Amino acid sequence: METFDAVVVGLGAHGSAAAASLARRGQRVLGLERFRRGDALGSSGGWSRMIRIAQYETPAYVPLARASLDRWQALAAETGIDLLTLTPGLYAGPAQSGVVAGSLAAVRAGAVGHEILDADAIRARWPVFHPADDTVAVLDTDAGLLRADRAIEAHLVVAERLGAELRFETRAVDWRPAAGGGFEVGTADGTVVGAERLVLTAGPWTPWFVPDLGLPLVVERQPVQWFQPAAGPSAVGSLGLDGLPIWLWGTKSGMFYGFPWDAERGLKIALHHGGTTGDPDAVVRTVGPQDEAVARAFVRRTMPAMDGPVSASTVCLYTNAPDDEFVIDRHPAAPGVAFASACSGHGFKFAPIVGEILADLVVDGRTDWPVEAFRAARFAPGQPG
Repeated sequence: METFDAVVVGLGAHGSAAAASLARRGQRVLGLERFRRGDALGSSGGWSRMIRIAQYETPAYVPLARASLDRWQALAAETGIDLLTLTPGLYAGPAQSGVVAGSLAAVRAGAVGHEILDADAIRARWPVFHPADDTVAVLDTDAGLLRADRAIEAHLVVAERLGAELRFETRAVDWRPAAGGGFEVGTADGTVVGAERLVLTAGPWTPWFVPDLGLPLVVERQPVQWFQPAAGPSAVGSLGLDGLPIWLWGTKSGMFYGFPWDAERGLKIALHHGGTTGDPDAVVRTVGPQDEAVARAFVRRTMPAMDGPVSASTVCLYTNAPDDEFVIDRHPAAPGVAFASACSGHGFKFAPIVGEILADLVVDGRTDWPVEAFRAARFAPGQPG
């Protein structure tokens, strides 16, 4: 049986970062991924991701987001991979909406550079937006756009440069404590490998690997679409990175988000949460008319110039906890095992830090990062909430 210092199950955003972080510490790492390299069938697809310092979810995320931005910039410099573009972030809606009130609390608590804009200022600065008169926005000056595929690949490149072995199209199916210490991990082809440490970053499939913990996680189907301008591609001059921020927009129909114009795909627009839930192995992977209708209703109301054809679409998966927070912890019965899941739709940006935390937990048994709010024990019977 082959043995390694650490095995990482799942090589998406957090798993690739964990593999890189473990390899940096001199660990002999094996990474196992059920899909092909570069596939986007879990929670790490969708072409692009935001990094926001103004975390409307809670100000507690601000230092983690700031550190993550530093790590992404360093990773881009280290690998030479163009994975990050800095651009402002616009978080708009009625003044009392969660996205506006939460973003304002975050920028004030975290000393984040920002502006407060009313509807007239939004219209003047970005004519493509048609906000309602009661709309206000927080403009976060410390934000950016990550290319999801390149970001994951950069962490994989680092891991491999440092000696990690990465096996794709290799599905881990179970793990167990080994008789002589450490762990054994079984794969679908019958192979068993040994490891002193085990990191589980299987995204929507994480509950399959820790069934004894009874994690109350829900997998949500997330349709994503790229729109073309109604007047044709020649009208996109002011829609690119030089003319638009990344944005979140709170409405009565839910929160929508989008990115500046991408020459390969168009203008990305999607509803943040509100999708159907179910088994990640049975999810409908095609984007249908009902999915398009939801996004198009927002487009017609708020960005009517973009009411053109859909040029591309995909489906990714959110893994949600009841409180919409992360789950990052060590297994209580197997301290050499750590896991991370339940990004709850806002975890990609934190991947470098999550990778470091997971490495801390399995190598040192602890971490200096503030993770108490992410412990799985909060879901145990009798716990608040």
